[in-house]
Amino acid sequence: MQKSFLAVGSLVLATFLYSFFGVLTRLIGFELPLFFTSLTRDIFGAAVLLLPLFLFKHFKKIKKSDYLWLILRSVGGSLGFIGSYYALYYLPIGTAYFIFYGGSTVAGFILGAIFFKEKVSLFEGSCLFLALLGLYFIYSIGNLSGSIFYVILALLGGFGGAIWNVFSKKISDRYEAVQLNGLDFFFSGIVVLFLSLFARETWQMPNFSMPWLVSLLFILMFIVTGQLMIYGFKYLDAQKGSLIMLLEVVFGAIVGAIFFKEILSTGGIIGGLMILVAAALPSLRLILINQAKK
Repeated sequence: MQKSFLAVGSLVLATFLYSFFGVLTRLIGFELPLFFTSLTRDIFGAAVLLLPLFLFKHFKKIKKSDYLWLILRSVGGSLGFIGSYYALYYLPIGTAYFIFYGGSTVAGFILGAIFFKEKVSLFEGSCLFLALLGLYFIYSIGNLSGSIFYVILALLGGFGGAIWNVFSKKISDRYEAVQLNGLDFFFSGIVVLFLSLFARETWQMPNFSMPWLVSLLFILMFIVTGQLMIYGFKYLDAQKGSLIMLLEVVFGAIVGAIFFKEILSTGGIIGGLMILVAAALPSLRLILINQAKK
């Protein structure tokens, strides 16, 4: 019971930190080569998390059967990052969030049903519908003619994000979160290395310029949220966790209003409240069930 509440809290905190993703994306833009910069962050993250485990001999040997989930998770995470990065830069932030989290939530329910035999009850289905309806109220998709490529990237990014979130459940009971997070950086680094070479990016040494300092904030955010996400999805159903992740849209709207002077409409406020209710209902139901058993 206590672990479930801590898991909910960890995901809520992760979504709050993730809501600054759009701000950091707009600050860096494409002043730095995207894949190479991601590679430097992945190398730094892997070193910070894995080297102490090796030095103090706390690194647990990986089973051969688990490499599949580690690699798939890292590929999904890379797809989620790249898709959301391009979408948040080239599309209106609200529209990008709508497409990304719409795809991520639906994919989370599908993955939970396929890989973890989670059944979508009438209650959970109603929460999903309420959350998606709240998304629609917050961000309606306007005229996107000429932007279909970035719409597809946002949708694929949502699918990738769901893979990254959900597949941690396959291995989180066998390895510490620090090790899983460090290995995710390692394998993601391999993915973006090939992408950087394929794109023939011009590599440049990191320095103390503003884009590189913002990139450092990116990696710090990824290290912290990576730990929170692994813990949260370890003790929650993939479907419940996917609903809680929608809170990032609410936090994102608030951050957008603060940093970009985006005014929340009446529909935005109503939609935000609907998402909050949809995310809170599963936990509230768990509390009532446990109280009834006492």
